[in-house]
Amino acid sequence: MIFEGSAFEAVEKFPKNINVALVLAIAGIGVDKTRVRIIVDPDIERNTHTIEAEGTFGRMKLQVENNPMPSNPKTSLLAALSILSVLQNRGNALRIGN
Repeated sequence: MIFEGSAFEAVEKFPKNINVALVLAIAGIGVDKTRVRIIVDPDIERNTHTIEAEGTFGRMKLQVENNPMPSNPKTSLLAALSILSVLQNRGNALRIGN
C-alpha cells in the first residue's frame, strides 16, 4: 500500500490517478470523509477499483477491473469510452434509471 487517507489528500498526492475516488467522494459523503487506499501490485494487469459503502441501507462492495486502453495503457478503455459518451450526449438531459 503506497497511500491511505482521505480523498482530498489522495487528490493532492495523486492528481492524475484519483478520478474515480474523487467522483465517488463528490457524489457521496465528501472528499474529507471518503477514505482511499492505493495499492500497487506489479502482477496485476488491470486497473482495479474496489468500492465499499455502508449506511442505513446495509453494506455494498463493488469491484471493477478495467482493461487498459490499447493505444495508451496508462488509462483504461472504460475511461476513454466514458469521455466519448459524455461528448456525444452533451446538450441532452441527464437521465438516471428508466
